[in-house]
Amino acid sequence: MNHDDRNLIIENSLWQAELTSHGGQLLRARHRDFPQEVIFLGKRAEFAPGKAIRGGSPVCWPWFGASSVPGRPAQGFARTAEWDIENSENAFVRFRLPENRIPGSLRDFPFELRSEIRLSDALELALVMKNCGETPAEISCALHTYLAVSDCEKVTVSGLENAPYTVKGGPEEPPAREPLKIEGEVCRLYFPQSGEIVLTDPGWGRQIFIGKRNSNSTLVWNPGPERCAQISDLEDTEYKNFLCIEANRAGGDTLLLPPGAELRLEQHIRLRPL
Repeated sequence: MNHDDRNLIIENSLWQAELTSHGGQLLRARHRDFPQEVIFLGKRAEFAPGKAIRGGSPVCWPWFGASSVPGRPAQGFARTAEWDIENSENAFVRFRLPENRIPGSLRDFPFELRSEIRLSDALELALVMKNCGETPAEISCALHTYLAVSDCEKVTVSGLENAPYTVKGGPEEPPAREPLKIEGEVCRLYFPQSGEIVLTDPGWGRQIFIGKRNSNSTLVWNPGPERCAQISDLEDTEYKNFLCIEANRAGGDTLLLPPGAELRLEQHIRLRPL
C-alpha cells in the first residue's frame, strides 16, 4: 500500500484502486484484464476543503439531493469532509467520519459512519451507518459511483426495464420495458429497483455488472452536453466519458433508521469481456 498525502493505493491479483480520505471515497479503479479505467475521475477534479470530488464514488449522506433545511449543502456533508483511516490492508480500507468534525448546525442526530472499499473478484463498496441517538433518524443517501465508459451515448444499460422512475423529483414514469440508452441529460431515480444492472460498452469490449445490497432505489445520471458545459470541474466533452449508476436510499426508499440501529449499504462491481 502506498500513501500519498490523503490518497492510498490498494491492490490484489485482479484490481488496483486509489482511495482518498477527502470524502472517505474511492477515486479510481482498474481491472487487470482490461486496459481502461473502470471508475472515472474528472480531469478538473478538485481536492479543496469543502469541495466535492468530481468522480470516483462520492458518499452522499445523510441526505440525498437538496436538503429540506435551507442553506445546507446539496448531497449532505460526508462527501466534503475529511475522514480518518480506521483500518487498512493490501486489498481493504475502512474510513471513519468523526462526528465532531461536522458542524453542529448540520447534525440532526448522533451517528457513526464508515466507508469501506474491498477488492475481491469484485470491486466492493460499502457505507455503514448507525443511529446513535434516542429517536428514529430519517436518512437518504447514495454511493454516487462514476463508471468510466468509452462513450455514454453508445452504451446500453439493462436491468432497469421493469422499474418505474422519476426525473428530478417529478411525477412517476412507467417502466421503459427496454434497455436504457443515453441521449442528452439523464437524471432518473428508479424505485423500486434492487436487481443487478448490466452496462454494456461495445467501444471498450466489456460489460460492467453492478449489484447492491440494502438498496431499493437506483439513480442513473449523466449531465449531457449542455449541462456539462456549465459544470466548472468538468471539461465540456467529459460527459461522454462516464455514466453514474448509484446504489441509493432515496425518494420512496428513504430510510428511517431506529435508535441504535445500523445499516450497511453495498455496491459490487464486476467486469466481463464482450
